[in-house]
Amino acid sequence: MNYLRRVPLEGCINFRDLGGYASALGGATRWGLLFRADSLHRLTPADAEVVVGRLGVRTAVDLRASDERARVGVLDSAIGIAEHHVGTTDGALHAPRRLDPEMRNRSFGQIYEAMIRNGGARFAAAIELVADPDRWPTAFFCMAGKDRTGCLAAIILGLVGVDRQDIVGDYAATAPAVRAIRERSLSELPEMAQVWAGLPDDISKAPVGAMNELLDCIDDQWGGAEGYALAYGVKPGTVERLRASFLA
Repeated sequence: MNYLRRVPLEGCINFRDLGGYASALGGATRWGLLFRADSLHRLTPADAEVVVGRLGVRTAVDLRASDERARVGVLDSAIGIAEHHVGTTDGALHAPRRLDPEMRNRSFGQIYEAMIRNGGARFAAAIELVADPDRWPTAFFCMAGKDRTGCLAAIILGLVGVDRQDIVGDYAATAPAVRAIRERSLSELPEMAQVWAGLPDDISKAPVGAMNELLDCIDDQWGGAEGYALAYGVKPGTVERLRASFLA
């Protein structure tokens, strides 16, 4: 099969394969098993032919909050993908009432660090699902496929020994889709403009500095991705199984 990291779809703008990254543990991540995505509730019938029919995706892990799902929609069960909801935040990130006035003084990387710390048990639950080869191929997603999805992708890749440069590059690969994602988000949730105005200026981008800062935090505070995962309840056997199954 001729693999392309970004899978072109009609409804999803940011659907990508996590395969093909070299690992310090040996080998590389396997293609066609784990995907990161945006807004899978927007999959069209033609998209379903690609995602389910060609790629064989069987499982989806939705990282969005419950109120986001209620507002903008959920994955159509008729598509044939088993969906698991693990909201990594208490409420929608776009909700003005939830905006922390101190956020404007935080860097983008610090916002990510707060996200994975405050939602640590939920990120751990998502890792347990995503790392289970019995559920593969699996796609995990949020609204934009950039922030919550980007943090989880970074941890998953870190667990299997992918180099920092590749982890940062995987995150930054969202950049070409940012404008379209922003326009779509504002059409669905116009109040996001008010929230973004109170956050760091690069919040709607995918700057490499944000992911580098997050990875520094993970290294400094937890000793790396494995230390973070284990600290919040991921089983050691899950990490071992992920490495054995995702690397070749």
